[in-house]
Amino acid sequence: MARGFHDTSIDEVAERAGYSKGAVYWHFAGKDDLFLALIEEHVDRPAREMIDLLQSAPVSQDMAPEASRRFIELLSGQRDWLLLEQEYWLQAVRDPELARRYAERRSELRKALGEALAARVQALGTGEIEGDPERIATVIMALNIGLAQQALVDPAAVPDDLLGETISLIYKGLVSRA
Repeated sequence: MARGFHDTSIDEVAERAGYSKGAVYWHFAGKDDLFLALIEEHVDRPAREMIDLLQSAPVSQDMAPEASRRFIELLSGQRDWLLLEQEYWLQAVRDPELARRYAERRSELRKALGEALAARVQALGTGEIEGDPERIATVIMALNIGLAQQALVDPAAVPDDLLGETISLIYKGLVSRA
């Protein structure tokens, strides 16, 4: 998959995984399904783990450094998967069916993050998020994507603590508005 979504065939994926092409098609309708499952496992799963942690972490745990740490971990350990996710996004922009599935996947993550943000604010006792928490989740998810894109091209442009620091600023702004 080092060659990306477009240039990798099911034959190559099956061979690399040690399965027959038929076994791959037994579990997946096609390349789109296979790659979506891989992205969900390697990109979405760590995001969901962070969302779960945000929702359940003790009030005393500062989540900003944790967000930055996990972001850097994802960049260093899942670089190829992040690139694949970006390539899948490019395909989705051009293909209405992929776009629908991509949007559905992102919507689920956005909803879960919005709920976690609302729960965290309530646990911290700083009031409620003004407006729809999913809007804040949208901003944080876009920030993640944008910083990842920058860091993949120019790592020096994205200091290790930038994501957490920026999320803290967003949070402080929301609290001051409440």
